[in-house]
Amino acid sequence: MGVILLFPSTKKTKLPITKDILDKIITLRPYKADVNIDAAFTIAFIGFLYIGEIIYLNRKAKDFSTIKALYSNIRIAPNSYLIVFYLKQSKTDKTYSGVNIQIAVILGDRLYPIAIIIRLFNRYP
Repeated sequence: MGVILLFPSTKKTKLPITKDILDKIITLRPYKADVNIDAAFTIAFIGFLYIGEIIYLNRKAKDFSTIKALYSNIRIAPNSYLIVFYLKQSKTDKTYSGVNIQIAVILGDRLYPIAIIIRLFNRYP
């Protein structure tokens, strides 16, 4: 018991991201990293995803394109009122067959997901 008292757990509590926190994270700056992060956090928040399901650290992994999210996995409906995001694997997809996540428009919101995705596509076609 003494070791536990001397070296208490340093594991930090992970709080869910709220809309107010997301609004502070999203920068809308034109830099590549910022555009990608803005899009990733917005899709994760709006689509109820873990950020780790759509971002990654190692692009050189051999199975990268088969399990990780790519720009080609995002489609915008012609009327610009809907995003369809194909998630190749998720925490609830036990068969690894993937799932389409539909994200609808939020009009009049700074965190308008379709505008953020269009910005990403315009910047990096």
